[in-house]
Amino acid sequence: MKKQLIFSAALVLSLGLAGCGDDKAKEEPQKENGTKAEEPQKVLAKTVDDVLKHFKDDGLELGEVSDLPKDEFGNIRKEGKRILIPSLGDDSGGRLFLFDNEENLKKAKSYYDELGNSSPMFYSHTHQSGLFLLQMNGDMEDNEFAKFAATLETAVTGSTNIEIKEESKANKADNLTEANVGDVVKNDFAGTYTITDLYEVPNEKYKSADVEFSIDGMKTAKLVAQNPELIETAAETNVLILSITGENLSDDTVDFHPSTTKMITDTKRQIDSNVMISSFESEFIGKVIQKGEVIFDLGEDGLEGVKELKFVFDSTSKDNRFIGEKVTVVVPVNKK
Repeated sequence: MKKQLIFSAALVLSLGLAGCGDDKAKEEPQKENGTKAEEPQKVLAKTVDDVLKHFKDDGLELGEVSDLPKDEFGNIRKEGKRILIPSLGDDSGGRLFLFDNEENLKKAKSYYDELGNSSPMFYSHTHQSGLFLLQMNGDMEDNEFAKFAATLETAVTGSTNIEIKEESKANKADNLTEANVGDVVKNDFAGTYTITDLYEVPNEKYKSADVEFSIDGMKTAKLVAQNPELIETAAETNVLILSITGENLSDDTVDFHPSTTKMITDTKRQIDSNVMISSFESEFIGKVIQKGEVIFDLGEDGLEGVKELKFVFDSTSKDNRFIGEKVTVVVPVNKK
């Protein structure tokens, strides 16, 4: 009886160990399979096309890509591609170069950097990684270029220290009329507007000869000018924006110029609208409707202490003759 018990115990122990062995054997292939399932690391870029593939894989915006002409550093570069970025406008984008040595790369980079230093109009982004040089149109936002630069570094070296800011699409607006407080509107000519306040406007229509118009909105914004000298403002200034809708009620061709409006404050300031950055089509060919913005440079003080604004709109004209009266609109300064 004792022998039988010992034999049974040995049999159970043997089966248990065998079972453990089977489980362990099963685990090993899973571990091996798990290792094989890991994604292989990307091969570091050796050519311009390799980098472009990394751009695409990272979901960066790329339009048409073409070979650069010989006159764009063709005598000192190894490879070069022209890259179009559709969101920057027609025929806008940048270039991606690969050079044989550091000296030639520095020559090309210095060319673009010095060109940008000579005038804001010629500014462009540049970034070097290894013997690759990326150049992009200055109209591209800094954070967007940082994405391209980070991908370039990762493609060439395997890692990057470039920080990408988180962006909120809700903080951007397509145009000044639709923008709300906190929204950012970028204008390629004027610069970058950040809306600061919205104000109530009269719910009325006004008329000068055959042109009927209304003030659809009034807001203030901080403007960081693209080229202060060109638009005759400070580098940073406060502006007031009127959104205007005008309609020609006749079949004649007439002119109505909201962009020449004068603004008078109850603090005894008179400010002409900034014609350079006010966007309103003044010619009305027959029964058409025109919409646009009229912008006033408020300077550092903004609307501080102002309780009432008076806007004086010029008369409608036809064949270079005034045919209507000037229109004065008084607007109390009340935030929404």
